[in-house]
Amino acid sequence: MAESDLGLFAEQRSAIRAKQRAININTDAARLLLAPRLFKQGEALLNCTCVFGEIIQTQERLLRKTHKNWRLGGPKIEGSAFSELDSKDFMLLRSISGNDGTYPVVMTLICRKTDRVVHAGLAAIVERHLKRSMAVFEKNDESFEALAVHCPSPARAVPSRVKRGVVPPMPKRRPAKPSAPLTVAEKIRTPHILQRMLKVAADLSAPAQVNFLRTIGSLGDQLRTVLLKTNGITRIDRNQRGFWKEVSGNRIGFVDGGLANLSMLGSVPIAARVGGYSVVPGQRGENRETFEVLKHMIDELYSSRDGGVYDDTFPDVGALRDAARIAIEAAGAVQMLSKHEDLHTLLLHGALVNPVSRYSDVMRDGRIRHRFPDFSDKALSTMLPGARRSRRSGGHNFISVHLRQLELLRDGRPTVCGVIERESSTTSVCRAVLRSLRDDDIRDLLPEPPASWKRNFLELIDPAADDDVEGPRITDPLLFRCVLEPGEALRPVELDRNELRRAPNAWRTTIERYPKPWVSYLQVSEWTSPIRLELFRRSVDLFDSVAKLVLHCALLLPKYAFPVGLDIVDKFARIPDWLSRPVNTTTAVRAMKIALDENDMTLFNQLRGMLCGSGRDFLLRPGVFR
Repeated sequence: MAESDLGLFAEQRSAIRAKQRAININTDAARLLLAPRLFKQGEALLNCTCVFGEIIQTQERLLRKTHKNWRLGGPKIEGSAFSELDSKDFMLLRSISGNDGTYPVVMTLICRKTDRVVHAGLAAIVERHLKRSMAVFEKNDESFEALAVHCPSPARAVPSRVKRGVVPPMPKRRPAKPSAPLTVAEKIRTPHILQRMLKVAADLSAPAQVNFLRTIGSLGDQLRTVLLKTNGITRIDRNQRGFWKEVSGNRIGFVDGGLANLSMLGSVPIAARVGGYSVVPGQRGENRETFEVLKHMIDELYSSRDGGVYDDTFPDVGALRDAARIAIEAAGAVQMLSKHEDLHTLLLHGALVNPVSRYSDVMRDGRIRHRFPDFSDKALSTMLPGARRSRRSGGHNFISVHLRQLELLRDGRPTVCGVIERESSTTSVCRAVLRSLRDDDIRDLLPEPPASWKRNFLELIDPAADDDVEGPRITDPLLFRCVLEPGEALRPVELDRNELRRAPNAWRTTIERYPKPWVSYLQVSEWTSPIRLELFRRSVDLFDSVAKLVLHCALLLPKYAFPVGLDIVDKFARIPDWLSRPVNTTTAVRAMKIALDENDMTLFNQLRGMLCGSGRDFLLRPGVFR
C-alpha cells in the first residue's frame, strides 16, 4: 500500500498528508476484477470483508473509476489496531475474476510490525511482479498458492445481493453436525489450524511453506481414508443431557500436582501440592463432591545409600526434579484410589506412563560416576503406603517405586486415564498407528504397496533425517488435528514408552515390567488441538465410554475444550512464585545453619550469596573481579 491508501483507515487520517480516503486500484487490475458491464459502467458495489489478524469487518464498498485509475472506498475502517499499518504493508484482495457484485471480496492486511515473518515472505514473492505498487496473480500462476495461504477464499461464501445502506446480517454459526464436513485440504486453511501450521513453518521460505501445507493435506487425507476404512476412527455423539444420566451415581475423580520452583534439590524440603477432586453426577447433598489436598510438603525426599540424608551431588538436577514430580503425582492418584472405594473413573492430568531410563545412575566407562539417589523412608511412606522398609534390590529407587505405583493404578477397580492437552513435538503415535495397520487390510486402498507407503509416509512426516529436504517435523497433534473431526477419536494404539534398547543394564529386568500405555487422540472442538488420552491395556475395551466422559467434561463450559474437573485441580496444584520464594528462603536459611554448625565457612558464604543476591547481580557475572 502507498501512504495515500492509508486514508481509508480512521486511525491513520491524522498522521498522513494525503486527503485520499480510498485504496487505489490500477485500471488493468479493475478490468480483470469486474464484469465487463460494471467496468464499462465505471463503478461497482462490492461486499468486502476486511481481515486484519483477529479483526474481521464486513461492509459494502464502492469501487469507482477516478481519472485514470479506480479507487476502493466506502465507510472508513474503525479500530485502534489499524494504527500499526504502514505504507510498506500489504493488502491482499481476493475475488473471482469478472465479479458482477454478487460474490464477496476478501481484503487481508499483512502488517510488518505485527507479522514480520509473513510480511518478509510476501515481499520476496511480489517484489519482482509489482507494477505501480500492484501485482495481479491468477490461479494458474506459479506464486498463487503461496499467496492464497494468507488470504482466505471467498468461494465458500453464499452469493448474495445486499441493499445499499443496510448492514448485512451476522453470519450463522456452523451447526455441530455439518451436512458437508470440510475436507482435509479445506480444513488446513481454516484460521485455527493455519495459525498453528504457520508457527511451525515460520522459518521456511514461502515455497517451502506451501509445500508443507500440501504435504500435511495429502498425508492427512490419505491417513483419514485408511483409518475410516479400517475402523480406526470412532465417532462420539454429543448429548449432555443423556450422557450425564448414563453416568449418574458413578464417582469420577480428577488428580493433578505441582512442585515449587526451587533452586536446590537433595536433602532440602521440596514443596509439593497434589489436588484431588471427585464428584458424583446426579447425587445431591454433602457427599456429592470432595476436594482434598493429598500432599503439602515432602521433607528430605532423597536419601543416601546408607539411609541417611542425601548430601551428595547429581549432575542432572532436572532428572531429580522430574522424578519427584512424576512420583508425587502418581502418589496422589494412588491415595485417591484408596480413599474412595466407590471411585468409578479417575482422570490424571499428564502422561500415564513416562520413559524412566533417564532416572538411573550416570555411567562412564562401565563404572558408576554418579549414583541416582533413593527415596527416603519418609517419602516412600507417602508414595507407597505400607511399603516395606528394606533397601535391597533398589526397592527405594524411583524406577522400582514408580513401577509399583503404576501396578496399583493398573490393577485397581477404577478405570484410570491420563489426559494431556499440551502439544508434543513427537511422531510416536503416528508411527504406532502405521505399525498397527495390517498390510492385507489397506492394500486395496493404496496406490502403492503398503510397505512402501508406510516408509514414504514416515519420511514425509519427519524430513529432518534428509539434509536435502526443507521442512519441519509434522507432529502428532498437528497431523491428527487435520485427520479428526470434532467429536471423533483415534482408536487406541499400543505405545512402548520404555524401550529396552534404551534401558540401563542394571534396570532392564525392572523396566521390562513397565506397562505399555494405549494412546489415542480426541478432537473436542474445531478451534483447539486434539487431547491425548492414555489407558492401560485392561481398559482398552472401555475406551468409548472414557472418551465420551472426557468429551462431555470438556464441553461443560462454552467454547471450552478441556475437562473442567482437571482444570480445577490443575489451577489449585500450581505453586505460584510468591509461595516458592519463601520456601527457597527457608531452605537456604536451614542450610546456612547446618554450615555454621559444621563451621564450613565456604558453604556459608555461597549460601549467603544465594539468599541475599540474585542471578542478575553484576558481581555474579563470570570473570568479573575474580
